[in-house]
Amino acid sequence: DNAVRGGFRGRCTAPLMVDKKQKVLVCNESEDLVRMLNNVKGTRNVDLYPAALRELIDETNEWVYRTINNGVYQCGFSTTQSAYDQAEASLFESLSRVDSILADSRFLCGDKFTEADLRLFPTIFRFDSVYHILFKCSRGRISDFPNLFAWLGDVYALPGVSDTCDLSATTESYYSQLFPLNPGGVISARPSDEALGLS
Repeated sequence: DNAVRGGFRGRCTAPLMVDKKQKVLVCNESEDLVRMLNNVKGTRNVDLYPAALRELIDETNEWVYRTINNGVYQCGFSTTQSAYDQAEASLFESLSRVDSILADSRFLCGDKFTEADLRLFPTIFRFDSVYHILFKCSRGRISDFPNLFAWLGDVYALPGVSDTCDLSATTESYYSQLFPLNPGGVISARPSDEALGLS
């Protein structure tokens, strides 16, 4: 309310960067936010977009966003069977592709955690609790992809990551705020943290 001149009433989407001093919205595009935050001086000595990997990161980001990050939404909000079938097939083909990459590599673009991993993580973290059920991405679960499942646990265990993740709140938000997909607002039981490889 107070972060924006004139106040705001309504639903906002995440992520959203707000300049609290100027009381203006800065950006709500996750790709831009990741790049901005990667260039902040004084942050940990982590470069999520190293020059030597930029071409591979950009290529990976493109198909991961199109078929996985956005793919789950294409499944969930499909209004025709053919649109759903196409999105669902692309999604699971790409999850298999990620699983194959991770069979030979700790992270998506090699042995270092990069922007590509950061951008994939939220979708994989939410997948079994939200997208698998609510968005009809029900052909398989992340635990059906052994390398991707191990990657999820590894990323979640990185310093500071688990502190930023609240799967119960995330699940509740999706099930209660997406009226067209869940008009009754019923929140289904989610898998345990142990079943998700998060403990």
